[in-house]
Amino acid sequence: MNSRLIPLYAIVLSLLLLSSVFHVEASTDVQECPANRVLSQRSKRWILSYPINGGFAKMVFGFLSPIRFHHTLPRSCNLSLNIQANYRILPNIIFPRPESIFKNRGNSEYTDTSRKQFYVLVEKMLTSWNRNGRSCLLRTICEVAETSLRHNGLVGELFEVVFTPHETDQLDSEYMMARKYGANGVDCMRMYAECPLGHGLLDTNSAIQI
Repeated sequence: MNSRLIPLYAIVLSLLLLSSVFHVEASTDVQECPANRVLSQRSKRWILSYPINGGFAKMVFGFLSPIRFHHTLPRSCNLSLNIQANYRILPNIIFPRPESIFKNRGNSEYTDTSRKQFYVLVEKMLTSWNRNGRSCLLRTICEVAETSLRHNGLVGELFEVVFTPHETDQLDSEYMMARKYGANGVDCMRMYAECPLGHGLLDTNSAIQI
């Protein structure tokens, strides 16, 4: 070992020993401190990224329109108008709420019938449009199971969640069969011929890329 580095090693070793001694003395003082009970108590840890008293909700409504003008240089100009509204979110619930909703959530015997009620509403809506409501709804379930919609983002995922029935929904067996038909590659248009092209929910707002 180089003789010139020996004093340096000695200084570093001395500093380490002193720091360990100070640490032991500090921990001993904490144990003997009368406020030891207060120091040992656990405190709540708050995340600073979110407000703890409700915060504010902000809505922004805007309109953006391009302005066209003739110029020798390629330029672009946009006109933007927006309206902002801030609302304070209260930390507690002050509006009246039916207690039965919270009781049903904690009741293990409660059966969720929201999907069944929604399907009945969709069938009535399609029937009011002079269409076969039940057949068109079944064809929609079949088509959603046949071709995935998740690549469309949030809207596609919502369509799959809404029009994908499950065994726990206590629906008629024909809804589950429509899902199985689509998952197995059955021609949904031929299976539900009572709902011709143009009457389905996905006919006017979607397209299949071949």
